Amino acid sequence: MTQVNEVMGRLPYPPEELKPKHIRKEEYIDSIYPPAAPEFADLTRFIVSTNKIFIGTYQLAPGGSFNPPDLHPGDETYYVLDGTLTQQNAVNGQVIRAYKGESIWMPREAWHKAFNFEDEILRILFAIAPKAWDDKIPPDDYPHGEAIKAYKGKQNAQYEELPRLTKPSYIGTTDDIGRWPVSGPEGREDPKLFYRIREEDKLLNIYDYDNPMLMKFFVSNDIMHMGEFILPAGGKGVRTSPVDVHKGDCALFVLEGPVTVYLPETEEAFIVNEEDTMFIPEGVPYRLMNFNAKPIKAIFMIAPGL
Repeated sequence: MTQVNEVMGRLPYPPEELKPKHIRKEEYIDSIYPPAAPEFADLTRFIVSTNKIFIGTYQLAPGGSFNPPDLHPGDETYYVLDGTLTQQNAVNGQVIRAYKGESIWMPREAWHKAFNFEDEILRILFAIAPKAWDDKIPPDDYPHGEAIKAYKGKQNAQYEELPRLTKPSYIGTTDDIGRWPVSGPEGREDPKLFYRIREEDKLLNIYDYDNPMLMKFFVSNDIMHMGEFILPAGGKGVRTSPVDVHKGDCALFVLEGPVTVYLPETEEAFIVNEEDTMFIPEGVPYRLMNFNAKPIKAIFMIAPGL
């Protein structure tokens, strides 16, 4: 079994050797996290780990949860691939639910613990920026057992009593790219709340005039961006996106495909099938092509800059 520290910052390549790569789902690295407590572990699959972003999936069986609670020195965004997620903040008592196709954003240093209370498998696609852990993997100073703030929690009194929380609700605009669902600095302030991004909460934008595609941002802030693109079929010839290039590392996780990724500088083309990932390092131009008879969809994860 691959150890977490063997791949951190070196997947798919070491920092000095980064280049585009089509990562097939058969190449994802399987692991149990945390390895010290397999009865409370989730099945984790590592996909990408650079000095800018860490991407993977994890799976919980019906009735399962992971333990101990986790936290990261970077922001984390979830996208629910299958099932229903119940997510608990271990120190402020917040519990939220997210369903298939929805997302959750958690600011850095927010203690979190996932549960699967359903009768189906829960699968999560996650992205953490800029990094998932410091020296301790997993951290060992976690709240656990009776120390978690919860219903009739025996140690609830040790935590600050929070005022009643309200959630901002408004329709976003293009100007909200970089501050969605809230700005990064605001979201990282105590009490470090989780944000559930339902379908109606996603920040919608249209990209390009000649070859328009729909962009749905789940999260967009100063250190990470995660969302979904939809490139329709049809048009004059093959349907393509404009050429794009990012100020950060990018990964595309295909939901409905295949998606053809074309690199104009090298004239390479990659046919990326469903649940495969295309990794594109910072500064590499690419465009998306749809040779199918239906729209193609993928989750994009970019850090730090668009």
